[in-house]
Amino acid sequence: MASPAHVFHTKHDFTPALGWAAFQLLASADQQGMTRRELGEAARLAASPLARRSEPTKILTVLDDLGLLHRHGEYVRLSVAGQALAQGLGSYETGFRAAVHCLYCWKWLWDGKFRLASSSWSYRQVCRQVLAGPTAGVLVDDLVLQVVAAAERFGATKVSFSRSSIMGVTAWLAAQLPPLVVQHSRRVCRLPGTAPSATTLRLHLAALCALGDGQTPLHEEHLQLLAEGLLIPAEEWWLLDFEMVQDSTEFLIIASGRRQVVFRSSPDPFLEWIVHQSRKHPGRQQRTTNEPMGDKSA
Repeated sequence: MASPAHVFHTKHDFTPALGWAAFQLLASADQQGMTRRELGEAARLAASPLARRSEPTKILTVLDDLGLLHRHGEYVRLSVAGQALAQGLGSYETGFRAAVHCLYCWKWLWDGKFRLASSSWSYRQVCRQVLAGPTAGVLVDDLVLQVVAAAERFGATKVSFSRSSIMGVTAWLAAQLPPLVVQHSRRVCRLPGTAPSATTLRLHLAALCALGDGQTPLHEEHLQLLAEGLLIPAEEWWLLDFEMVQDSTEFLIIASGRRQVVFRSSPDPFLEWIVHQSRKHPGRQQRTTNEPMGDKSA
């Protein structure tokens, strides 16, 4: 049996506009779903941006990789996660974009296949390097070299990661509200002093809780994981005003003693899916001292 292949490339074809267009069409389909031909016809009838593509395969592949798509023969439809997203914060475009960013950031950690590279791993690596870079930003070519160097841990014979992969990541970072990065010439810059939206913070806290049993300590490693997803240094993140979280019934943040975040419940089905359904992934069980969640060895 052939060994699973490493995937480093983040598809630049999967833009926020096309991803949202495809997601909307799939959300409107019946329980059976659509064939690719039917999806193309629906896109043309709706004057969707997806109609400008001759073949939606690459868009569908990424939705599948992110766990939002289910395939059955020639039909495709939203997965359980996709349906939860469509019923909750994914019913509006900014919520969908925030959810995709969250999935890209955390899926590699949830899956727990720490010896296998994925586009989720590469996506987080770009976030990590941008966060660690100077305020003037990081050159795109330097980001490529940094990700390729970090990929040495996998022992792959070839690392397919290029400027187009950086485009695939930064398109989603720039599409957040507020934007997490801006690009000046060939530099990618984060925006210091920008607080995350309540939606973004809720998603990433839920994603962190998914690594535990609905609650997890806020120690250095976990704060760093949140920092990379929010693109805010850990020391600044901890100083954020948590009123928007504490005033809700979704989370309890214990700021004294053994600091931790506890997920209570959420009216949003996608947050519920993140915390509960993602526990079916082996990420929590497969973590060992040799394979830290934060991938510090990289």
